[in-house]
Amino acid sequence: MPQRGVFGPSETALAFGERYGEVLAKWAALFESASALVQANVELGKMANDAAMEFDEFLGRTANGPWSWLNPDMLQRFMTSFSQPAKPAE
Repeated sequence: MPQRGVFGPSETALAFGERYGEVLAKWAALFESASALVQANVELGKMANDAAMEFDEFLGRTANGPWSWLNPDMLQRFMTSFSQPAKPAE
């Protein structure tokens, strides 16, 4: 093993230490990116939940309006009309 000095580390040991430092720095960058990704996913999940609740409230407000095809009575009549046999043509 080549020595740097009488009591110093070898060139191989120094190269290993340098490379090990690079690897640790890359792992740190990876974990930092992963942490940011997790945080973004959490925020996106909260936004999706809020949007779903907003949409549900919108449907609840409009479902009982007489102009709405989502009116429960209209849907019930629509489904009942399909469950009855067709009337013969006169």
